[in-house]
Amino acid sequence: MKKKIPFFLCMILFNLAANYAHPVTPTLFKMLQFPASMFGISFALMSAGMFISSPFWGKMTGMINSKSAMAIGGIGYGIAQAFFGFGRIPFFIGIARLVAGLSCGAFFVGALTYIANMSLEDERGSYLTLNATIQTVAGAIGYFVGGMLGEISVYLSFVIQVIQLIFTGILVYFVLDEDLEEHDMTLPEVLKASNPFKAFIDGRLFMTKSLALLFTLSTLIFLGYTAVDQSFNYYLKDVFQFTSRYNGMIKGTVGLVSLIFNMTICIYLMKKTDIRKSNIVILFLGMLSVSASLVMKSPLHFIIAIMIFYGFYAIMIPLTQTLITNQAEKKTRNQVLGFYQATKSLGMILGAYIAGMIYSINVMNPFILGAVTFALALILSMIYLRRSIHE
Repeated sequence: MKKKIPFFLCMILFNLAANYAHPVTPTLFKMLQFPASMFGISFALMSAGMFISSPFWGKMTGMINSKSAMAIGGIGYGIAQAFFGFGRIPFFIGIARLVAGLSCGAFFVGALTYIANMSLEDERGSYLTLNATIQTVAGAIGYFVGGMLGEISVYLSFVIQVIQLIFTGILVYFVLDEDLEEHDMTLPEVLKASNPFKAFIDGRLFMTKSLALLFTLSTLIFLGYTAVDQSFNYYLKDVFQFTSRYNGMIKGTVGLVSLIFNMTICIYLMKKTDIRKSNIVILFLGMLSVSASLVMKSPLHFIIAIMIFYGFYAIMIPLTQTLITNQAEKKTRNQVLGFYQATKSLGMILGAYIAGMIYSINVMNPFILGAVTFALALILSMIYLRRSIHE
């Protein structure tokens, strides 16, 4: 892949900045005296924006090229976060989170299609793994940095985030190559492509039973992960009374664990094993680790169990992405990856919203939900393996 170093540098910058606000969000909501359910609702709205826009951007990257979509996403996300950080009422913050989701859909779909279009088939899996690793590790480091900035001021985290996101969007546009030779569009074509729901309907053009299984599997993974992740972040502040510094330190450690898992276990599984079978094992271990957290009485043991879960989650993502990418035909790969991003967003919407609702009933409910969804994902992975063997 040409310009792979500038591309992955841009991915690092974006994923760092995208996480600066996360460790201070619980503190911000507490300051504004929002109810506990607000953490789930606000994240669900952002995920809804990604869900609506991802198939649309999957189609648009075939017309305007991937780097343009990434640039729009970076700049749009920066602007949305400015309104989020300095909003004061739930409705205003909700709109900002929705716009942030629309922008994230552009950036992440653009990144996936850039990798798919600019890399050779035999190197695509390793680049997808590297991309997933960067998202996890840079995200965790960004969480740590945001936590440290939040100790100075909650709003400083937002200011630095906005500047870096907009800078990254501009950088992407000027340093990356276009992945299409021709991308001229007429106004009617733009308007027609601007209907995101048509992109969902167009899923019938490439959908197969195997892809349907993988998309459902992906939705369950992200549902369970988001329920655990969002609740864990709020749980640290709500139950343990940790400040943003400790939240950032814990997530920084998560990044190190994820890096170790990805650079060792994941690379080995990609190169040496049948990833259809490996995915089953990793899903089982992920389910086991989050289930273990339910019976941990000590805060330290609880945090360690969740950290191990994060490590296995970091492996699931590149494995699932590679399975979906390999299952797709070349002519519809952009739309398939856009649809994959939509399943991610759908899982995040459901996971965040349900977690926010059931957390107020019992603080452990979201972690139970996570264990159940990973059990269902494990069953679907077994069904997919059986079906793919007989195809």
